[in-house]
Amino acid sequence: MKRKEQLKELAASSGTRSKCPYCDFELDTIPKRKANCKSCKKSIYPRKDPLSGEQRLYREGDLFLLEELKALADGCWNDWYEGNKGVLNARKDLAKEWEVDEVNVSIADARWRESQTDLVAATEMQDWDKVYSAYESMLRQVKRDKSQDKTPLAELVAGFVVTGYGRNCVIDGYTMKHTICRPQFMLINQLTTDPDNVYDLIKDTHTAKSYCHLLDVSLDTIIKRYKAELNEEAELLREIEHDRNTEVLVELGLNPIQNTTPPEPKKTKSSKFWMLIAVLATLGVLALST
Repeated sequence: MKRKEQLKELAASSGTRSKCPYCDFELDTIPKRKANCKSCKKSIYPRKDPLSGEQRLYREGDLFLLEELKALADGCWNDWYEGNKGVLNARKDLAKEWEVDEVNVSIADARWRESQTDLVAATEMQDWDKVYSAYESMLRQVKRDKSQDKTPLAELVAGFVVTGYGRNCVIDGYTMKHTICRPQFMLINQLTTDPDNVYDLIKDTHTAKSYCHLLDVSLDTIIKRYKAELNEEAELLREIEHDRNTEVLVELGLNPIQNTTPPEPKKTKSSKFWMLIAVLATLGVLALST
């Protein structure tokens, strides 16, 4: 594969031995951990080249390449590439659009573009599982990067909740329709508002209106199902807590000295016009964060 053939050349041309990899400033001492160049003030990363074993100094933008080189050295490059080719392609596309070198495109920006691309394609196909996954990926990235203030969170949560209703969730081998599932509760609570207040957060968003039309369902219906799941979740947690307390009491009665381990919880068609509206609404709000 062409990419694989380029890696050794990329490895040889990346990093420096004793100079700043950004501005070629000659360093007095070679840092043993992340440091800032005294000249350009940019971060320098000392790392070992996975192929040659040589200690070199890298830019932040080189670290993803090092991850790929390590996969090559470990013999698992094919799996790594399959899981990350979308990021590589997005990084290349952004570099062309911004007229910069690929190394100057952050992996965070590349991942965001990949999710946008996946979201648009999945919306056009009305593949709600993939649409839901794209929104989940974007929300998790917002949480990981702590970029809540730069992101239209209400629109993202709207897409997450509404398309979660449209997907089919498989639990323990059973297909359950219109099941939003636990990860939403946690993400929404961590990033925006208490799950009980999600209706007020998303009711006026363009994303909610567009996807509700595509799914031919009212937002009230979706929120009703969403709140039912919240109640089911709360009831399940109460049952687990009750069972755990009961088991502890029984164990203590049988053997007061023995420590007990709490039991683990059981794992528990629309017009092209509206499709276009959903895509445009999605791109419009996401453009605010790029």
